[in-house]
Amino acid sequence: MKIILSILLFLSLISCTVYGVTNDYKKLSEEQKKTIVALENFEKTDNNHIYKINGQQLKAELAKHTKSLVYIFTNGCSSVRCLPMSNYEKFAKENGYKLFLVMNGYANLNETTDQRSQVFTVPLFSIDNDSYNSWYRSKYSRYFKNDLKGIETKSKTEWDGGLYFFSYDKFEKATLELPQ
Repeated sequence: MKIILSILLFLSLISCTVYGVTNDYKKLSEEQKKTIVALENFEKTDNNHIYKINGQQLKAELAKHTKSLVYIFTNGCSSVRCLPMSNYEKFAKENGYKLFLVMNGYANLNETTDQRSQVFTVPLFSIDNDSYNSWYRSKYSRYFKNDLKGIETKSKTEWDGGLYFFSYDKFEKATLELPQ
């Protein structure tokens, strides 16, 4: 009886799909994979693709804008702090920020792409984990954030939120929620 229960438990475990440990790229459909491309130029982006970027690329682009807001998020977030993408775009427009929406992985990708509308027109980016030689979300996300903040990439820091405010390429602050 114990053997049968052990076998059933094992079979149920191998049929489970775990999201969020890696970037989850391998779990995407072939159609979804085709939409994810390396960034070549910030001026040549569209709403049909998701552009893989690293912190150095984004920091160079931030230097071109007086005020920027980088929102690093998880697709399908169910926290009360996670708002529809159009809320971040509206806030950025009303307050003079250039907005960069950056996914930290690809799980639940449709939860984000389904929000696309004429209101939500900002291109989507994703952290290029290959730039950081890691498949592990916690590691490459930390390296990406450290690049943006201008601190040693491998430093361990406390989580300070997903909204990063910049004046040109100078990091000003990180928050959990949009300011009122």
